[in-house]
Amino acid sequence: MQEENYMQKKLIALAVAGLVSAPAFAQSNVTVYGLVDVGFSNLGGSSTHKNRSGIDSGLQSGSRIGFRGVEDLGNGLKVAFVLEQGLNVDRNTSGGLLGGSTNRQSYLALVGNFGTFAFGRQYTPQHTFFDSIDPFNTGTVGNVENLYATGVNSAVGADLGAGAIRLDNVVAYVSPDFGGLTVTAAYTANGLADESATEKNTKSTDAKVWAINPVYKNGPLLVGLNYHRITIDSLDGTSNNDAKNSVWDLGGAYDFGAVRLSALYGKSKLSGDAIDTLGIKNTQTSWLVGATIPVSEAGKVLVSYIKTELDYSSSTGLKDRDAKKFSIGYTHDLSKRTNLYAAYAKLSSDKVGDDLAFDSVFRNESNYKRGINIGLRHKF
Repeated sequence: MQEENYMQKKLIALAVAGLVSAPAFAQSNVTVYGLVDVGFSNLGGSSTHKNRSGIDSGLQSGSRIGFRGVEDLGNGLKVAFVLEQGLNVDRNTSGGLLGGSTNRQSYLALVGNFGTFAFGRQYTPQHTFFDSIDPFNTGTVGNVENLYATGVNSAVGADLGAGAIRLDNVVAYVSPDFGGLTVTAAYTANGLADESATEKNTKSTDAKVWAINPVYKNGPLLVGLNYHRITIDSLDGTSNNDAKNSVWDLGGAYDFGAVRLSALYGKSKLSGDAIDTLGIKNTQTSWLVGATIPVSEAGKVLVSYIKTELDYSSSTGLKDRDAKKFSIGYTHDLSKRTNLYAAYAKLSSDKVGDDLAFDSVFRNESNYKRGINIGLRHKF
């Protein structure tokens, strides 16, 4: 999603750095904001599905409507909130907007000289970190998250929060700015559902997530580290059935003026008794190099190359695999709030069976190996 201004994401959490930026805190009222994104999408190269063409919502950035506000409590203390709902503008669905629950961000925050504490559903620090480095700002078929560090087996992926960009029940803290350095720390006792009641003499099936994300920004330089750990005491409440996912990422970007260069490198390790039983114990290594190249006052060319390698434990008997994706795109500002965009991506992989496929330029999209997006985005 290409956005310095995108939702003014600056201050928050495990989700996060998706709070509200300082200018919003200066207000004492409620602000309605949103984004409408719609375009043409063509996906091809699948071994299982016909080529797909369609008009889709949220190709570069998810279409949404939201409310944010702040109250000045005095003595440098403020309370702020965000309630945000996703929309599908291409069809007759509202994603819960009318009578439903919010499905993007929804949190309440306390802000002061000590930093920011936020409580609720929020962006993960990893997603916010990737968004600041990826030339495609985690949007379109060029999105780094379509391939990078999303390779947890689907049998446990939902429980482990694999690929999740927002988590529930988050308590997050964002430090003050120390000469360009900010630190986000977050915890949730169950990131994908409400914290469940656990019967006595059984183990919890909740997915617990700890995360920390220090980031340093100084002029054209951005560099940071993400680490998070996801643990489940038991996938089914029995003993000796735990699962763990440990993830770390190192990345940065430098804007030379004529080009902004970006890089990411990280590892994701899947382990635990349940993982051993399922026979999917593995380590995933991913890296990205990319560039954002201004070609006019309004236009930028976007380029990225991603490679992911999956190394299984020898005890699983599964073959190691890898996947690569090349992406190129262009974005053109028509105004401060409206832009046109186009993107193309092609993925190649040595897929072996259906056990954890690096199978799409879009996550979970029917084994498509190439994709084109052309669209229009407006922010209000």
